[in-house]
Amino acid sequence: MNIPFLRDDPLAHGDVERIAPGVRRVVCNNPGPFTYRGTNTYLIGGGASVAVLDPGPVDAEHLGAILAATAGERITHILVSHTHRDHSPGAAALQAATGAATYAHGPHATPGVESGDHAFQPDVRLPEGVPLEGGDWRVTPIFTPGHCGNHLCFALDGTGILFSADHVMSWSTSVVSPPDGNMRDFMHSLARLRAREGQDRLYLPGHGPKLPDPMRFLDGLAEHRRRREARIVTALREGGAMPIPALVSQVYGPLDPKLVIAAGRSLLAQLIMLEEDGVAARDGEAWRML
Repeated sequence: MNIPFLRDDPLAHGDVERIAPGVRRVVCNNPGPFTYRGTNTYLIGGGASVAVLDPGPVDAEHLGAILAATAGERITHILVSHTHRDHSPGAAALQAATGAATYAHGPHATPGVESGDHAFQPDVRLPEGVPLEGGDWRVTPIFTPGHCGNHLCFALDGTGILFSADHVMSWSTSVVSPPDGNMRDFMHSLARLRAREGQDRLYLPGHGPKLPDPMRFLDGLAEHRRRREARIVTALREGGAMPIPALVSQVYGPLDPKLVIAAGRSLLAQLIMLEEDGVAARDGEAWRML
């Protein structure tokens, strides 16, 4: 099954897209091979109670765009889906400007990981499945580790909208990089979202445009990971033990050099899962089938 990626996203940096009643999007100008055109910041609600989901990196222009988009309104909540450096560091300046409290699953789960925002500490830790309410909105956090150990998605209750952050993105698959990422957790989290069929009709991801028909997309993501695992097993059975760089070329084929390291990290996550299942093992830098 091919994944029906969506890459048409004409929203200019700093402009505001009105997606649905009470839901707006602003894109930070931090494009890159893993952020696409930039981090999506969502404004939920309006008037006397606005929640800002994922304020992004430290970026004065993006902070100004958020404040301009909510001029005359009151930001009361700052929600953080996960503590990667393209999502949570902007919370500090936004909190200083508004006085709003921060809400997340918790601080970064794995010390020493370069991509983690280790300075972030939420004012309020969000329990799994316990709704959080503002003036005219209510979101329910769904714990979806895998891409990051403290990753949350948020269901906007009563709307069919799910903020899928970096667990499910419309433009690309997510990197799962150990020890911050865990492939078994990632697959379990995909299954959790798939079990919500009938509840969620539109995903709003952390990067890229909105994603309609999300269940078909979830099926594609899960099948994609299963096929990659099968290619790993075939490569090791036919080629014998090999280190991850050699395995990347066997499994992925030609790759943009900017993506080679990330591909190796995702392969490592799948190899660790195979090791836990007792079908693969590592000898120094090389991996082999048992």
